[in-house]
Amino acid sequence: MNEPINEQDYISLKVTPRELRYFVSCGLALIQNVPDESLSTYCGLSKDEIIEVSLRLREVAEKLGVDM
Repeated sequence: MNEPINEQDYISLKVTPRELRYFVSCGLALIQNVPDESLSTYCGLSKDEIIEVSLRLREVAEKLGVDM
């Protein structure tokens, strides 16, 4: 995501390990099943942004020991 993220822009969220796996999987499934040119209309993020978010969430999962 190209815009800088400020500390006040973050949202605290509690999810279960299962829900975290869901978020990672759904992001990656979107880029596999929705044409690139439709992604921003469909979810407001580009393919690269979806990958970035999914990788960040996967990193959190790995740090917590959540099996993907």
